[in-house]
Amino acid sequence: MSLRDRFFADPFKEDEGDHHDESKLKQPRATRKELWSYYLYYNGDNGYTTYSYLPNILQYLAYRGGFNPATPNVRGCDLENTLEEVCNVSWAGGRSIPVSSMMLYVQAIAFSVQFLLFTTFGSLADYGRWNRYILLLATVIGCAAQIVPMALVNNDGSAWGAMMAIFIIGQIAYGTSLVFYGAAFPTLSDNLPVVRQAFVNPNLSRDQALAVSEKWRNHVSAWSTTFSNIGFLVMTGVLSGASFYPWNNGDVLGNAPLYNYISTVVCGGYWALNAIPYFLFQPRGRAGPPLPPNTHYVTIGWTSIFEALREIRKLRYLFLYILAYFMFSDAINTTNQMISIVQGEITSFSAQQVTIMNLASAVTSIIGCLGFLWVSKTFGVRTKTNLLIILTLTGIVSVWGCFGIGLDNFGIKKTWELWVFYVWSGLFTAPVWAWQQTMLAELTPKGKENLFFGLFGVCNKASSWIGPVVIGAITEHTNNLWNGWAFILGLFIISIVLVSFVNVDKAKEQAEAYLHEHPQPDYKDIDSEDIVKYS
Repeated sequence: MSLRDRFFADPFKEDEGDHHDESKLKQPRATRKELWSYYLYYNGDNGYTTYSYLPNILQYLAYRGGFNPATPNVRGCDLENTLEEVCNVSWAGGRSIPVSSMMLYVQAIAFSVQFLLFTTFGSLADYGRWNRYILLLATVIGCAAQIVPMALVNNDGSAWGAMMAIFIIGQIAYGTSLVFYGAAFPTLSDNLPVVRQAFVNPNLSRDQALAVSEKWRNHVSAWSTTFSNIGFLVMTGVLSGASFYPWNNGDVLGNAPLYNYISTVVCGGYWALNAIPYFLFQPRGRAGPPLPPNTHYVTIGWTSIFEALREIRKLRYLFLYILAYFMFSDAINTTNQMISIVQGEITSFSAQQVTIMNLASAVTSIIGCLGFLWVSKTFGVRTKTNLLIILTLTGIVSVWGCFGIGLDNFGIKKTWELWVFYVWSGLFTAPVWAWQQTMLAELTPKGKENLFFGLFGVCNKASSWIGPVVIGAITEHTNNLWNGWAFILGLFIISIVLVSFVNVDKAKEQAEAYLHEHPQPDYKDIDSEDIVKYS
């Protein structure tokens, strides 16, 4: 197979004279505009400022508005000595906590709110056009949260609490966008012309049709993640160049506090511009069934979660994987949060250095995603194997960080180590989001994608507050953020063991048996009599 066929295969190309009747398929065909606008949305919603400029601004303002516990009446901490000097801010209960603990607790608050919101409203993705509307609302709020901080550009640190609120709102909106964007993935992929033709081709067996579906789900998932990394690359490239613009007294813009604020505004505008085409080109027929009788929009989310949990015995491997995801998503999210904190302390809040390091990460992220896709298609490596490799290589970062518990010159404590981390993360962590999504799609019964993808998103948010709370508490009591790396390492080890026990073939058999017991008359893609055949 040529390189072009591996990476640039066209899902809209059909063999002439070999067209099969699609009248049984109720969803409209995916169009080229819909597919590329789906990719483009993720290009803008790349999360760059969420883990760079926004936390940098909050941490910077907190240091300016904080105090050294030895001199609590003197506001402002030494921005040039953040690794050695303790800086606290006032917190709930009349106590003060280190700025690093505050950053972690804020993340925990944001994820806890997301957990409650997604549990209550996450299953709205199943019904009518709610997926589209909620994604649109999350996009508007998320873009606004990235632009509003410009109002605090001249603040002396007294408004760090306001920035904290903006940061939490931005985190919630960004998390919501990811969940509802991801929920649209299986339906879009399975309605590509080449996949639809496989479903209705009488010459293909069920397993062959499933293989076609899996192949193109891998393709769409990998390319959407690649586009996210391309957006990340564009933003870091543009902003890296802008950081060298001459500024005051012979210095450059990248070393001025203003640069953080300008950069987050640019990121917010870029997300908005890239999001517009998807809402224009998504077919009107992309809609779920009406709300079931005797249900309510507020309670149906919890009802759906309990409905999913009742299927644990019938879909044991699916739930084993969801439990593993509960662990490794917390580990990866907490790793990113730890790095967002330590990079500010190591670089003395130099946005220029962080931007250029993120540029290196963006380049290596694209290489990583395409590299794992090439390996998968060239050597036939299965999704589970790829995921295990990615998780193992990602978990090495936590081993590395543990050295910093007792060492002062190694263990993600030096600028050169940040460079190594960003390159390593790009190569081996960025692809995890594509492969974990594909893994779930393989294990989920046909017609229940939104239910289990919703549960997946809920698990992500339910777990993601655990790491920040635990490490925040450890830091608060030891004044050593690096003690938290041991906890992250434990999460990685447990999750890797759990994924290794997932039997994908048996999971698909369980999904097929589940569909025999629970046919889906309102399934959006195909008639109920065909669900078992093509599930």
